[in-house]
Amino acid sequence: MSEIGMPTFRPGGASPDFPGMLMDVPHGRLSGTLLVSGDPGGRFHLRDGAIVEVTSPGAPGIETLLLRSGRVSESDWASVLRSGPAGRRVGTELVARELVGSAELQLICVMAALDGALAMGMGRIDRIALDPEPPVSGFPAPEGIEPEWLGHETERRIRALSGQPISPFRDRLARTGAGNGLLDGGAAGERREILQRANGRRSSRDIAFLLGRGLYAVTVEASRLLNEGLLQVALSALEEAERPAAAPAAEGAARLPRRRPGASGINDVLPLRPVAAPWRRPAPAPAERERGSAGAP
Repeated sequence: MSEIGMPTFRPGGASPDFPGMLMDVPHGRLSGTLLVSGDPGGRFHLRDGAIVEVTSPGAPGIETLLLRSGRVSESDWASVLRSGPAGRRVGTELVARELVGSAELQLICVMAALDGALAMGMGRIDRIALDPEPPVSGFPAPEGIEPEWLGHETERRIRALSGQPISPFRDRLARTGAGNGLLDGGAAGERREILQRANGRRSSRDIAFLLGRGLYAVTVEASRLLNEGLLQVALSALEEAERPAAAPAAEGAARLPRRRPGASGINDVLPLRPVAAPWRRPAPAPAERERGSAGAP
């Protein structure tokens, strides 16, 4: 296993250069697995220079996207796993049984790859290494995924989410009174599904897993709901305990939203400045040293 070292890599923190690092890997006819250690970390499976699968615990994988969305039933899935030919990939078997079309499988593989790369790029990266062994992948994209395109699209999504008011991993979402009203009034589609699951204990990532939807799409829609006053960022138990008791507001006075430091998620994209040495009192200026030596007060 060889470690990938690039000038733009900054261990121990989120790296806005991660997509560029992916594009800089000498793919060529390379096959193997690019291992990204960190939080959440993940893997890029490479075959003959193309990316065939991306997996990360930070984003829904292909199995979740197929089952939670209802594209494939639990019974069909169990049948494929139980009676599929030995050594045959699950994705290939799904296509052979016409449970999923080849073009649909390619699209789902691309969605999972984008979300997996996004999760890794917005998380903490400790180390990147290449395992040259042939990748073991149950869901290779039928047509592969071009690394440069994946890198550019991941970079675009990271920048887009850096401007959103919530972090997809850290911020827990809860409905507001207006959100409850909209839900009771018959909100439909993805907005309703997100509102139903925003119970103050789930992040955008958690909701994406529950729905079998893409991490990026759910985070963007949740941000819209928050901007419209239908969702709010729930305080943790510790934050609730530390919050000072608010003085009674004057009647009719407008209540301003509480701003949480870091709620934009920018710290998930840009690394914190490392502390190189303990803080020290600045040295006095030459004039101050002269006054001190002369006994000046």
